Amino acid sequence: MKKMFALLSILIAALVISACTNLITKETGIGQVQGSLAYRERIALPDEALITVTLSDVSLMDAPAEVISSQSYLAGGKQVPFSFMLQYMEEEIKPGHTYAVSARIELNGQLMFITDTANHVITDPAKTIQLDLMLVKAGQ
Repeated sequence: MKKMFALLSILIAALVISACTNLITKETGIGQVQGSLAYRERIALPDEALITVTLSDVSLMDAPAEVISSQSYLAGGKQVPFSFMLQYMEEEIKPGHTYAVSARIELNGQLMFITDTANHVITDPAKTIQLDLMLVKAGQ
């Protein structure tokens, strides 16, 4: 009975903390895009593989995309799928603009995997909540 009560207490505490975290980001004007990335090939990543996920304003066709948020980390022995969470200031988001998330995996500066499709977010709230990116092997 004590174990059940302890487990229930821990679950309630986790829910309260999660709810408070969501309220804080809403009140401070911070939005977030989260999801996971993977690839189909059965290739293990070396520990030093660099994973980079970027949120960009891709509205202008003849100009470089403006990076809004970016996250980079080493594989460190972990394998796909990798989770990510990109935070952005809601005041930076312009009505009528298009925003997309892209990802890449590099090893010693050489591109291994990359997203090859447009993954629009923010203006598509369903995808902003959970976005699953599929990367393709570079050179395909």
